[in-house]
Amino acid sequence: MNDIETHSPAQGSDIEWQIAALQRQVFLLLLALIVVTATVVFYLYYESHVVTTQLNQYQPQAKQVIELYKRNFRMIANFETQLGTYAQSHQAFGQQVLKKYGWSPTATPPK
Repeated sequence: MNDIETHSPAQGSDIEWQIAALQRQVFLLLLALIVVTATVVFYLYYESHVVTTQLNQYQPQAKQVIELYKRNFRMIANFETQLGTYAQSHQAFGQQVLKKYGWSPTATPPK
């Protein structure tokens, strides 16, 4: 007549042991997650440092190449225009050489 469930001591301690084991497992998983996250953050920081160092090292050389290209851009554009004009007046050259390299002389000349 008594509707209250009674747990035997063996069942109660077994459930408590399972809960304690589950809490330990969750704690260890969270600790592992923190360690993995810290490792990834450290690796990304290290890679960022290395890339920044390399960028600073190669930046002057890259600027020189860019400046040289900017200075020679007009000559390159002029050469492309002359090459297109020559290809239009000499169809054999246009068909053999320019088509081989995928350059179309009918394209608009560079600015």
